[in-house]
Amino acid sequence: MSSVVGLVHKTWNGSKSMTYQNSATPLELPGSGQTRQHTRDSSTQLGQARQRLPINLLSNFVWLVVNMGVNLWYTPYLIAHLGVSAYGLVPLAGSVTSYMTVLTTALNDAISRFLTIDLAKKDLDAANRTFNTAIVSSLIVIALLLPVALVISWFGPQIFNIPPGHEQDAQWLLLLSTMTFLTTTFASTFAVSSYAQHRFDLRLLVNTVRLGAQLVTVVLLFNLLTPSLWQAGLGMLVSAFLLLLGHRELWRKLTPELTLKLGLFDQPLLKQFMAFSGWVLVNSMGAMLFLNIDLIVANLIFGPEVAGRYGAVVIFPSVLRAVAGTANAVLVPIVMTLYAQGNLSGLARFSRLSVKSMGLMVALPIGLLCGLGKPLLTVWLGPEFSDLSPLVVALVAHLCINLAVSPLFSLQVATNKVRVPALVTLAMGLANAALAVSLSLWTGWGYISIAIAGAIVLIMKNALFTPLYNARILGLSWWAFLPALGTSVVGCLSAGAMAYLISLNWSLTGWVQLISACALVSVAYLVAVFFLGLSADDRRFLKSEMQRRMKHE
Repeated sequence: MSSVVGLVHKTWNGSKSMTYQNSATPLELPGSGQTRQHTRDSSTQLGQARQRLPINLLSNFVWLVVNMGVNLWYTPYLIAHLGVSAYGLVPLAGSVTSYMTVLTTALNDAISRFLTIDLAKKDLDAANRTFNTAIVSSLIVIALLLPVALVISWFGPQIFNIPPGHEQDAQWLLLLSTMTFLTTTFASTFAVSSYAQHRFDLRLLVNTVRLGAQLVTVVLLFNLLTPSLWQAGLGMLVSAFLLLLGHRELWRKLTPELTLKLGLFDQPLLKQFMAFSGWVLVNSMGAMLFLNIDLIVANLIFGPEVAGRYGAVVIFPSVLRAVAGTANAVLVPIVMTLYAQGNLSGLARFSRLSVKSMGLMVALPIGLLCGLGKPLLTVWLGPEFSDLSPLVVALVAHLCINLAVSPLFSLQVATNKVRVPALVTLAMGLANAALAVSLSLWTGWGYISIAIAGAIVLIMKNALFTPLYNARILGLSWWAFLPALGTSVVGCLSAGAMAYLISLNWSLTGWVQLISACALVSVAYLVAVFFLGLSADDRRFLKSEMQRRMKHE
């Protein structure tokens, strides 16, 4: 990500503009007939974001490591205490409730966009109307989803394949999982403050506390009572309440200018939310069919035992998406502020280098998982899970392309170019669901066919449509983002080949050997990236940035 930091530095300190295929005109700010308004305020916001970028990247990296470490321990812990079949209901419950996010994601994207721009323009009256309209909107969404949660929980045993004797437990798990989701939905409204103020270090603190509370709750209940699914669900709910309290406190401290006055609810503004959210909602529906169809298909077609084994390794693509998410969380406010400033050339340069940096960043862990999948599964879950290594490759290999383009999604939101991507995502999501079912029933490939279906459809979408469409938004040549994707693929293949060769020649029978192998591949990869993956301009900036920081220290 150092090259992203470099681009931010260069963009904010003045640099040559990119060459556009077509001349671009300044973007018009929402709700205004003027362009480049409040440039001084936006520049201040950008300056604050630049200053906090290194600590924000570090904070998100620390959270990623903590989250990944906890999940690597928590998954075998739950399997050991609940059994594979019962454990499979835990990620299944998460997949089911995630379909409710089609409403909340659309709403949150709209809130984040409008509130970030309001704060960048120092328009406190508009920011307070946005904030309180967001609070009321969240309560309305929760009221609408609560009956749905109750119905899903009650009829869960009739819908899904539940291991015998776990029917009532499954109902409680689904109920607690949906209540957790509704609580985090309300918490996300307050979380916009730390997001807009670029305080990801404080978000790290809140997330770490709530994750620790979840683990402590589950471990205590498992030791005091007979381990059961409802206890895992209760741990989720406890963590969600702490998340709400934490973000509420950050809202009070970071944005005291935002006051909770429900009388400021603005119905016309809600209509703007809904107009913007409509296409984001369609996009979210398609995304859910990409990201959360696997376990449902596995449960319905192959049964709870297979779904449990499948659910154990779904953690890998989830962690990799978290890698991209932690980086994007830092980049999105910068994209929004560059747009609010009307800095098109900076926005274009930032987007292109963000794709390159994201691709180089995710290529290493993807390559390691593909090359070391079998010994990792053996050490982590036991020899009986080592046959899942081809599934791991099918789940993660394509992400070297599909995560590299993820910075471009925020560009679509910032520029309000969401209609066409939404339609494409929905169509491809439906195609993914149909292909996953078809391959599962007719090919004889077993559960790996579900992952193959997702890989095929996602590559079609993100290797072709996404880079070309975003290049058009910015007025760039159609191929502007494709070299960055090629860099990511080459990096992934190189890291994977090195890791696989090591697995063939070393005895990787423990964590020490695995970590040593990962370290060896990582060092070689990072050296290659520095000299081959980064341009001379990127390397010059990285060197000067390191020297500057050493002087300050």
